[in-house]
Amino acid sequence: MRRGLLATAVALLAAGHAACGDAPDEVRVGFVPKSLNQEYWVNTKKGAEAAGKDAGVEVLTKAAGADTQIMEQIDLVENLLAQDVDALVVAPSNSDLLTPVLEKAAARMPVVLVDSDIPGWKPKTAYVGTENEVGGEKAGRYITKLLGNRGKLAIISGIPGSEVGIQRVDGVKQGLEAGGGGVEIVKEVTGQFDRNQAIGAMEDILQTDPDLDAVFAANDQMALGAIQAIEAHDKTEQIKLIGFDGALEATQHILAGDMQATIAQDPYGMAKAGVEQALAKLDGKEVDRTVDTGAKLITPDNARDYFEEVRGKLGGTGRGLDG
Repeated sequence: MRRGLLATAVALLAAGHAACGDAPDEVRVGFVPKSLNQEYWVNTKKGAEAAGKDAGVEVLTKAAGADTQIMEQIDLVENLLAQDVDALVVAPSNSDLLTPVLEKAAARMPVVLVDSDIPGWKPKTAYVGTENEVGGEKAGRYITKLLGNRGKLAIISGIPGSEVGIQRVDGVKQGLEAGGGGVEIVKEVTGQFDRNQAIGAMEDILQTDPDLDAVFAANDQMALGAIQAIEAHDKTEQIKLIGFDGALEATQHILAGDMQATIAQDPYGMAKAGVEQALAKLDGKEVDRTVDTGAKLITPDNARDYFEEVRGKLGGTGRGLDG
């Protein structure tokens, strides 16, 4: 670990001491999201690289092809260690399987977890992300309100064993109970956090429970897949759909009326703070072990303002609400 290297590098850069042999080696941070195949993870990449640009350090982003490609993610972490990065910021796809390689990394450098924590893992420098159970509870309470504390709910859960997915579903169940306990969960099907697989999951649900009142999808990609199946069965008016992530595409569907809510995370801010925590640790500073980036309920009442706020943060990229 190059303690104090970051501050020295930035100070020298500011003073103009860039002559060959005078400046220290460039600080490099490895950033490993779960994938880059959906809006959420692309936004984490933008946040991580923005933090690097602000600090004048290099951020190396490496991502597996999909959230389910756990062995590929392990290999990518190993590859970054072989490249002698100075710190690591990772969103672990599987807590148990990633722990050995992260133990190896933590013996050499700061390791910050983002999005997905590994509860009880002491070597981590910090965890930066959403309190997923709290977000799930907000969704559960909103579902209860939408349905008047009665009716049938199905759940499309994430990758089996994923701590994030488990916490979100547990939170929904707590929210339903806190809201009165009158909403019945009739089925829970995995959608692997994948849009295409969620189409099949929703089809499965509709075959056994065609009179369903609501669906909670543990991320917005699965909610977007569920929309396709619900529309194909002409049940958009019947079924209330709630997602999780705050994806801009999901927000557009909330405004269009074929989705009722999402729990918004801040993937850009999450990854940006993760890199900042890693750099602070490298510089020998105290860091917060847990940084909660919040979970906000997005409904038709606040979806337009939320969309414009996030789009502005990302530099105005992506389609606007009017085209």
